[in-house]
Amino acid sequence: MDAHVRAALLAAFRHVFQPLVRLALRNGISYEEFCAGLRRVFVETVREDFKIPGQNMTRSRIAILTGLTRPDVQRAEEEIARGIGDELIVIGLIGKLIEGWTTDGDFTGPYGIPLELKNKEGECTFPALVKRYGGKMSPGAMLRELKRVGVVQEVKGTKIRLLSRSYIAGRFKPEAIDRMGQALGDLADTLEHNLNPHRPSPPRFERHVYTPAGIDEQTLLKFYVVVKEEGQEFLERLDNWLGEKEQEEEQRIERGLLEPEVRDKSRVAKVGVGVYLYEHRLENKERPSDGDQGDEGT
Repeated sequence: MDAHVRAALLAAFRHVFQPLVRLALRNGISYEEFCAGLRRVFVETVREDFKIPGQNMTRSRIAILTGLTRPDVQRAEEEIARGIGDELIVIGLIGKLIEGWTTDGDFTGPYGIPLELKNKEGECTFPALVKRYGGKMSPGAMLRELKRVGVVQEVKGTKIRLLSRSYIAGRFKPEAIDRMGQALGDLADTLEHNLNPHRPSPPRFERHVYTPAGIDEQTLLKFYVVVKEEGQEFLERLDNWLGEKEQEEEQRIERGLLEPEVRDKSRVAKVGVGVYLYEHRLENKERPSDGDQGDEGT
């Protein structure tokens, strides 16, 4: 590798790791623990992405590619086998349920609009939705939690209406940590794909806007509002577009024009679009309190 490219990558990694290290230190994760997790990532990545057809991925080869010792590779493999280091949990049940409510044809209307669901047993009802996407959670318990976080509303005591397509878990809840890992991983995967000269598909869309000279506090607060409102509208338009395509497939299946097995085999990738706002405070400029900035996650 060219020395300049290597130096540039290491400098970029430093910028990437700074917020992660800050989060780790704030939550009592030591350098040793952080490195142990990174060691497992190196081993997993080599095993998954650097295979040679027809050859076994031996510990010696992993050690050569990663720079780890063979005992370190063995230790990492043992930790992976025991499930240690699987820091991210599965997506929270509420997130799964909302995703199902907005994408599953049994619970959406025209153009993918979430239906108001009857709160009684039967097909295409709220209990049916919970049974399909809520794990072992009961419909009553799920409804109480959805109402508590403000994403649903009871209509005339007989139906449940979805108020928000997005659910952001509270601070330091496992769901929030999982979401952070998913968001960082997806963005990093897109950037790595675009930098790969041998990428198997065209570059993925990635753009951003910024203010080189900075803005004043009042404009900053207004910008928070603009991004929150227009970003949500943009994502919902994309969600509706995907929902329409899903509906078209379901209609073709209902008419006998498409076999479910053929549809399933034709699917090649899961896709998504993320929108985020970043802020770098200028030197000697104090950060306002969280309450002054609004809810950055919703």
